[in-house]
Amino acid sequence: MNDNLVPILLITLTIVLIVILFIIMSYILLRLRSLEGQRTDGEEFVGGTPPQGGPAPAKGGSLSGFRGKAIWDALENPGKHPSIIDQLRSRYAFVLARHIESVIDQGQLDRQRNKESVPESSAPIGGLRGEVQSWLPQSYVQRFYRVGIQSLTATAEELAELRSEVHGLVDEILNRLHMSEQGQGIGQLITMHTLDFDVQARGEEYETESAGQEQEGSDDSHA
Repeated sequence: MNDNLVPILLITLTIVLIVILFIIMSYILLRLRSLEGQRTDGEEFVGGTPPQGGPAPAKGGSLSGFRGKAIWDALENPGKHPSIIDQLRSRYAFVLARHIESVIDQGQLDRQRNKESVPESSAPIGGLRGEVQSWLPQSYVQRFYRVGIQSLTATAEELAELRSEVHGLVDEILNRLHMSEQGQGIGQLITMHTLDFDVQARGEEYETESAGQEQEGSDDSHA
């Protein structure tokens, strides 16, 4: 009789083990899904997604899992995210330069239109791997915007001062974000793409107008 009980006990034990394993696996899967949901919610919060009924979310994707002000905060406090901070620094250097350029460009454009509207801190910036939601403190946005406005009517001496101001502000930002190495030279690139480019454009426009006036004068003399 004992011999007959052994197979039954083994089968019962096997069934019990299978049930236990099934319960454990189900719990693990549910736990993983729960953690993934929390991670997604956290990324949305970090990126500035508003609660239901709030204003529309800012445009632009993430950078190494961070969006908007969260990028700035992570770079200002590198000890909180040591595993990805180097990658974030190297990728954000280009985005930062483009963001500053866009603010200066907006100032120049608004000056031409005789209006003034300081951009918001957040802006979607085209990056090497798609659009990124970037963020700058409003104090910097206002100063770069003012540089753009003033550059359109600046003399050569005033323009040199504006270049120095931009370079100083960029260096200040890079120091705050611990990105002096990754952002080396971007201050010069920013002024080349904005202030110097506008001066060159104005010079070409002036030369075109002068050539047109000379041509009109020549036609009048022949007449």
